[in-house]
Amino acid sequence: MSRFAPPDLEPVERGTHELLASVPPRALPLGFRDAVMRQVASPGRMTWEWIVAAALALPSLAFLAQQLWAHGDEFSAALNNVIVTAAADSADAFFFIDGATVLALVLIGVASLIAAHAAIAAPPRRITTSR
Repeated sequence: MSRFAPPDLEPVERGTHELLASVPPRALPLGFRDAVMRQVASPGRMTWEWIVAAALALPSLAFLAQQLWAHGDEFSAALNNVIVTAAADSADAFFFIDGATVLALVLIGVASLIAAHAAIAAPPRRITTSR
C-alpha cells in the first residue's frame, strides 16, 4: 500500500492516513475465524437471546395492536392526509405520532435485531435422510 494520500482527504486526515498506511498488513492466524464463530455460536446464549427478543417484542406488538384497534380511524385519517398532501404538492398535512408508539416500534426493532443474531448464530441443522 502506498503512503500517498488520496486527493479527497482533508488536511487534518492526511496524518492519520499516512500513519495507518505505514502499518504493514498482517494475515489473521489460522483458525481465527473458526474460534470466533465457536464463541458466537455458544448453545446457551441463543436461548436467552430468544427470551429477551420475545420479552421486548410481544408487549410492544400487543400495545400496537391495541392502539390500532382503539385509534384505527385516526391512523387512517393521518395516512389519508399524508397521501393527499404528497399528491397535491402542498405542505399542510397534519398527523400526530404518540411517543409510546415510537417507543414500541423501537423495541420491536431491537427485538428483531436480537432475534436475527440468534438465528444467524444458531448452528446449522443437519438434515438426515433415510435410505
